[in-house]
Amino acid sequence: MTLSLQPFIRILAASPLLVLLACNAPGQALPAKPAEPFLPTLSLRPVSVSLGAGATQTFQAEINLQKGIRLPGNPVGWRVVEPGGGTITPAGLYTAPPTPGLYHVEVRREDHKEVTAMATVVVK
Repeated sequence: MTLSLQPFIRILAASPLLVLLACNAPGQALPAKPAEPFLPTLSLRPVSVSLGAGATQTFQAEINLQKGIRLPGNPVGWRVVEPGGGTITPAGLYTAPPTPGLYHVEVRREDHKEVTAMATVVVK
């Protein structure tokens, strides 16, 4: 009976390759570059408007969302800054007051309340 060393030598020759593959297996790979932090934004249109007393103006707000996030309901909140400066609906419809003056409409993100934008309204 003759014992051949050929299969044994082939296994030894392949072992560094197996070690290399084991070290680079998908679960062992270096982590990908971390994602950039999410920066919430808010834009408002128009940013200034001139209206007659009692006139209306629709304001539009646009926000960005994190990938995969959905907000239930209205993602922004509206308010007129000055008391007696008119009214605004949850949909952004502003009604000017009967008194002429300079007023401001503010919109705020509901998910990031520190993010706001403001429009100037001149009522003639």
